[in-house]
Amino acid sequence: MKPRLSYLLAALVGLVILSALAASLPPNAVAQTRAAAYNLWVMASGKAAIICTGTAILTPDGKERFLSAGHCVDDFIYSGRFWISQGSDPHTLHRVVIERWTFNGIQNWNDGDWAVFRYASPSFKPLHSLNVCPAKPQPGEPVWSWTGPLGMEPILRTGLYSGELHFPDDPETEEAIGGMGFVDIEGAPGSSGSGVIRMLNGKPCVFGVWVGGFRERPNGAIISWLPW
Repeated sequence: MKPRLSYLLAALVGLVILSALAASLPPNAVAQTRAAAYNLWVMASGKAAIICTGTAILTPDGKERFLSAGHCVDDFIYSGRFWISQGSDPHTLHRVVIERWTFNGIQNWNDGDWAVFRYASPSFKPLHSLNVCPAKPQPGEPVWSWTGPLGMEPILRTGLYSGELHFPDDPETEEAIGGMGFVDIEGAPGSSGSGVIRMLNGKPCVFGVWVGGFRERPNGAIISWLPW
């Protein structure tokens, strides 16, 4: 191979690698949404524990709220109190109060699995709040989520929205989770409750709540649709 041609080939390979790396990086607007990610705490039976992740949001009617998963709070609705904190400042807790929630067990997961909290103190303002998306993403669209591990700095995970789950050959599974969203993404314990983000018109917004996952194929996260 002539030297000039080998240099051109090497340059092309380099461009392909750089393009692939650039494509894998999240938009800067998504990276900035880290400030909307919080840990969700519960105080019950005299003990405090971090139970899930969640996201500061703006509801479609403009209210500042905190969003997590319904199954995270299901056992503590009548016996627990809830707080949120950020991984960068775990000793500063802000009280939140459940306003609306739903979770009817994994046998009826597609009924919904979300919890919406209001902030107990009117003086508390989250550093960043994400709008709720007016529409779901398209299959193959890149999506993101700031998730656990519990009590640590959130990790930004990148995935692809795969569409709604359906199981035509398994009526029992179809009845339980048919119609829920699925994202090809990797998670960790504590990911439940994380808001799942898409880009819409150049701005990030939350379209669902990370509530579960598959450990075998298909490998990814189950998404609960939001109540709006």
